[in-house]
Amino acid sequence: MSSEPALAHPHACEYNGILYLVGYRAGAQYLRRSADRGTTWLPFSDAATERCIASPADPVRAAITKLDTQGRPLVVAVSAGGAIEMHISNDDGETWRLESRV
Repeated sequence: MSSEPALAHPHACEYNGILYLVGYRAGAQYLRRSADRGTTWLPFSDAATERCIASPADPVRAAITKLDTQGRPLVVAVSAGGAIEMHISNDDGETWRLESRV
């Protein structure tokens, strides 16, 4: 198993053989990716194995999906300060932008 620090409230989705996992730690939501069901984590361009999606974020489960249209973005819904934030990544989790806040 991976030696990465634990993420609370995990939520995952699979797309095209890649497992995408979102979880909470220390006031933020993070993303990890795996090609072997979470045994090891795929590195990003800087060799890190996770990316911060949103900070600050509430300590609850985020929702994640990999869309099948419009460039196949990752979409993550994060609870932050009583609102729901929609975060989008068009580069498979490398970078994130806040799309909307409700």
